[in-house]
Amino acid sequence: MRRRITALFVTLFLLIVLQSGCIDSPATTEPPDEFASEFQLIWDLFDGQYVGFAVKDVNWDFVYSQYHSQAEDVSSREEMTELTIAMLSELTDFHVWLLDPSWNSIKTYSPEIYENYHMDVLMSYLEPWGFQWMQEDIWGYCVAGEDSIPYFVISSWSSDFNTSLFRNVLQLFLDSPGLILDIRMNPGGVESPVNNTARMFVDQLRTGYLWQQRISCDTHELSQPEEYNLYPQGWFFENPVVLLTGEMNAGASEVFVCEMAELPHVTLMGDSTAGAADWPAIYWELPGNWYVACPSRTVLRPDSSVIEGVGIAPDIFVEATEADFASGVDPVLERAFETLGAQSP
Repeated sequence: MRRRITALFVTLFLLIVLQSGCIDSPATTEPPDEFASEFQLIWDLFDGQYVGFAVKDVNWDFVYSQYHSQAEDVSSREEMTELTIAMLSELTDFHVWLLDPSWNSIKTYSPEIYENYHMDVLMSYLEPWGFQWMQEDIWGYCVAGEDSIPYFVISSWSSDFNTSLFRNVLQLFLDSPGLILDIRMNPGGVESPVNNTARMFVDQLRTGYLWQQRISCDTHELSQPEEYNLYPQGWFFENPVVLLTGEMNAGASEVFVCEMAELPHVTLMGDSTAGAADWPAIYWELPGNWYVACPSRTVLRPDSSVIEGVGIAPDIFVEATEADFASGVDPVLERAFETLGAQSP
């Protein structure tokens, strides 16, 4: 009799613990129906952890009612993947994706992006001025034209980004009349080099952006916005900077654009950014060594303007068409030189 009472108390205790906490790891649940239970795990995970409901025009309970019955008919991994993608695509979030057992990413949302640059055309401008990659496919620079305008391209915020090397090169041009910083082809990466690079242009203590995260598993409420501050270093590039942006810029790149936009000597030029500021994402393990990325934080502009789904508009919009590139012209780059009062290359 005592054993039965003890077992009953243990069972009740476990039920209370499980019902009172957030999702810890979806992969720890062993479902009686493999795919239907996996569907439930994913829906519960996003219901309890996803940061984007505050700005997404999506009823997550309604999404459940749409897809739950379909999950009961799933009989293969391929069908489960298709169903998961269909459900998560309702969030229209650039940073929600799946990882298969080989760590290949499978996007759930792929918006149409217009690239306002053409690498071959861009290099036809830069190579005559001795452009060189300081870190292959990460960043490089040259000095352009008779006006000696330094031009930097940052194509990735890789964890390998050498900010010390970038700082050393930038210091060579502190007396230059202006500078062009081109990130149009940069889809993002990690945050550390973003903040360290932005500080090289900061004149005084400034708020770079605001951030929010979920505060409850039971509701979709977010924390109050918190500031991320940029602290000045011993020196900064104080002359005019033209930052070239475009729809490729997401995540870490949008953080950089957000930070640089707060500086009075920086002009944003080109096109709006991607509007993908629910970032970074946490990887959650699923059955079969699959993973799903669920954004844990969202970034706002210092004035509390939403970036997710909206993007950051440039100060000067410059149209760049396929016809321009076909004729060997980069109108965004040429407008940057014009804005700095320099001769177009």
